[in-house]
Amino acid sequence: MNASETISDNFNAQLIIEALSSSPAPTAIYSGEDIIIRFANAGMLALWGKDASVIGKPLMEAIPELEGQPFFELLQGVWRSGESFSITDTPARLIKNGEERLDYFDYEYKALLDANQKSWCILNTALNVTARREFLQQIKEKEERESALNEEIAATLEELTSTNEELGSSLNQLAQSREYIKTIIEQAPVGIAMLRGPEHNIEIANPRILEIWGRKESEVIGLAHEVARPELIGQPVNRLLKDVFYSGKPKVNKEFFVKLRHKESLREAIVNSIYQPIFSENGNVTGVLVILEEITEQVLARRKNENDQQMLALAIDAGELATFYYQPATNLFSGNQLLKKWFGLSADENLDLSVALSVIVSEDRDKVTKAISKALSKDSDGHYFIEYHIQNSTDQKPRLIQANGRVFYDQKNKPLSLNGTLRDITEQKKEEQRKDDFMGMVSHELKTPITSLKIYLQILQQAALKDQNVFQQNILTKSLKQVDNMTGMINGFLNVSRIESGQLHLDQTVFDIQTLFAELEDEMKSTVTTHHFQFKPSQSILIQADREKISQVLHNLIGNAVKYAPNDSVINVAYYINENKILKVTVEDYGKGISKEDQKRIFERYYRINDNISASIAGFGIGLYLSKEIVELHQGTIEVQSSPEKSTVFSFTLPLMGQDG
Repeated sequence: MNASETISDNFNAQLIIEALSSSPAPTAIYSGEDIIIRFANAGMLALWGKDASVIGKPLMEAIPELEGQPFFELLQGVWRSGESFSITDTPARLIKNGEERLDYFDYEYKALLDANQKSWCILNTALNVTARREFLQQIKEKEERESALNEEIAATLEELTSTNEELGSSLNQLAQSREYIKTIIEQAPVGIAMLRGPEHNIEIANPRILEIWGRKESEVIGLAHEVARPELIGQPVNRLLKDVFYSGKPKVNKEFFVKLRHKESLREAIVNSIYQPIFSENGNVTGVLVILEEITEQVLARRKNENDQQMLALAIDAGELATFYYQPATNLFSGNQLLKKWFGLSADENLDLSVALSVIVSEDRDKVTKAISKALSKDSDGHYFIEYHIQNSTDQKPRLIQANGRVFYDQKNKPLSLNGTLRDITEQKKEEQRKDDFMGMVSHELKTPITSLKIYLQILQQAALKDQNVFQQNILTKSLKQVDNMTGMINGFLNVSRIESGQLHLDQTVFDIQTLFAELEDEMKSTVTTHHFQFKPSQSILIQADREKISQVLHNLIGNAVKYAPNDSVINVAYYINENKILKVTVEDYGKGISKEDQKRIFERYYRINDNISASIAGFGIGLYLSKEIVELHQGTIEVQSSPEKSTVFSFTLPLMGQDG
């Protein structure tokens, strides 16, 4: 066996794949009519803007943004014909970091044939030539200008034999050409400098490079680079320039850290630079062309974004949140490790939406499907919020999950993905249930003695009235008011229990909202002396609703305004038929306002705003929760709008008679 046969035996397919993986050139291998991605090295994955999860997938599933571009049809043609295809300077639109980009590529689809001359795979190599294309275009434009100039010079030279005047004209044109080139260099958006000889004497330095250097032209032109820029002593710049000059090989520096002169001190900067050797006609290096671009702000911004992403990841981990990502085009449903654990998957598994839905208990599956469809629909605001139960087949642990997400759209406003977080609220709901059970039990136990206490107080009040004892009458009136407050609070707790058990029923009757408002106005103006009430007059409007519970909602909203608005301020109460032909009721106060974050949760059960003012005000966080449930039982809606330090408006709507909500 000779040496070449030994090398051939050792040079097996695995080594070839390893070599391709290590190659800096983007490379991929496909097979089949569907163009299945069998291999893609790091360069090709970076070019696509994808990770290794695309390997094994059909090309159009892995990279859906190629739809409408010619690559898939070209690959199918190569596969069927067995004839390779290559092309240069071809545009391609790809999505990288969530943004669509147009780049230009040289690529080749090389059909590898078996013994029967049939394609068994396609080798795809590609090179991003966007920068080269732009550079060549600049060179082409420059050559065209130079060609035109050369033609002018040639014509001028022909005329030199006839007149010295024409010679002067051509010399003038040549001077203008040099001035034109100088103007281009001076106006270039990147720094350009030309260094001559082994001492790197600065012959040209445009304004941009002088700005980066922190120098004036008079300080550097004609001086050796080391002399003109002493701040570089101890830094690698001058050594790199010497290497380029003596080796004749260009040097490209990406995200190169350097300390630059800034006024009378130094500043830290990050630059991209190219050191290009300048050759004479006989091939000797005569100088170095320096092209410099400062990217300090861009790199720092990118690093800050990376740091923000890390902080977000830490917050997600600390909050024990699962993250999810759903892509409607491919039906791919994926997420972090916690999500996979909850859905019974191993760390390296992905799943489509149908698999995820199968983990949701059957009672909740349909409502989750509808919620996702609604979030992705054209009329949606793109927000997704739902609570549902899951139980995977691995640990069999039942979980109550709260999902919160948002839809992201492409440039044509079509949904690209639904992204969000999942939170396990199983223990939270159990704790709320324990609170409800306790509150319900205590409320039932307190109701009888409170009723008895009220009867005793009323008897004492009648006796004081008979004896004309004004002092006792005032004390007993205030005591009865506190008993009524306690009774209202107990009824609130009982209603919470009834809501959770589905036993809060409506006793609907037809009544005039104008009459209810008149009663409320009399009550508030006679019992509340700390604030000024403005009940806006309006028309008689008949509605069919539970009068007592609607009155309870109004008492809750007005009571909150009294609690949180400063004394002697105005509270506005109004009702009207809005543009949608439904009844709208508003309560406005001028307190400290409610933050955006608190507005999102203020109607949750037991939720209270966490600040110094709210901490000093008594309450259990059930009034607004009950109001929301009562309004929604009437097929209405309730909301809050608040501007900090300005005003807060709580409003709810109710359907008019004859409307089905």
